[in-house]
Amino acid sequence: MVLAGSIRAWLVCLVFLLSVPKSSFSAENVRVAYPSLSSSVVYLIIAQKEAFFREEGLNVELLSIRGEIAIRTALAGEIDFFTNAGSALAAAVRGIPVKILTLIQDRPGWDLIAQPNIKSISQLRGGTVAIMSPEGSLAVVTREILRKNGVDPVKDANLVVMGGDDVRYPALKGRAIQATLLNTAASLRAQKEGFHKLASAGDYISFIQSGLATTEDKLKQQSPKIARFIRAGLKGLNFFFAKREAAIRHLMEAVRTKDKELASAIYDSEVKLMLREAMTDEKQLQPLIEDMKKTTKTQREVNATDIFDFSLVRKANEELKASGWKP
Repeated sequence: MVLAGSIRAWLVCLVFLLSVPKSSFSAENVRVAYPSLSSSVVYLIIAQKEAFFREEGLNVELLSIRGEIAIRTALAGEIDFFTNAGSALAAAVRGIPVKILTLIQDRPGWDLIAQPNIKSISQLRGGTVAIMSPEGSLAVVTREILRKNGVDPVKDANLVVMGGDDVRYPALKGRAIQATLLNTAASLRAQKEGFHKLASAGDYISFIQSGLATTEDKLKQQSPKIARFIRAGLKGLNFFFAKREAAIRHLMEAVRTKDKELASAIYDSEVKLMLREAMTDEKQLQPLIEDMKKTTKTQREVNATDIFDFSLVRKANEELKASGWKP
């Protein structure tokens, strides 16, 4: 009786194991860091929610980690990718072994938002301006905007590190700071609440804001997995462009708002900045590299191919077109 019961139990387990989809066993874990929730990472959320990652045999975890910390975490092997392409560019120019594999935005979408009583950038003299990290892309752009308006970011203003938009925006509302760069979602919210827009970052500087970066070691060792991740991400990006209403619903969830009018405004603003094929002409990248060399005081020669590798995203675009895939 005991033996018969054991056999029955074993058979039940075998049937169960055989009935479990193969993808449950083959799914590979992927960890992706993003600096703050914004429309520039919504395509990844779409890829997750619409099961595009699962279709590629990937189990993806999205983690909120700011750019410079994300780079260190990637180098330590604790995450696979990070989305702050600006920080990746700054690191790669200095010789840190990271590669940028895709670009989602090649123009910064931030706005410099200030207290309601501040109407010009010159009024920030003596004031406190918040940045996300000491040397990240947001800090670089903030300093450039101040300089171009005659405000020395070292002598004339107090730049304080405060983390992501979810920290800096409440600090602005609490009057702990006079101004900060905010992404489109936070910027539009702030303007609705009476805060003043001093400048659009894209009017002052060409700068890559969002993309996908990884370490050179990871690219060499896990190229097939990275290719699958990029292909799934492209599906999410295509969905974002092709299905406006559905994309806006995903956006509302991502930025935690029930205000559809606000979400629609964010979508319409961001969709103009985003790159449909997640890459750009490599000839346009060298000037960005030269600007970053000046910012980071780097003297060595750096070429676009040292930092950017669009081969996988180019191939993924070709595969999706050849297959006739539509969201």
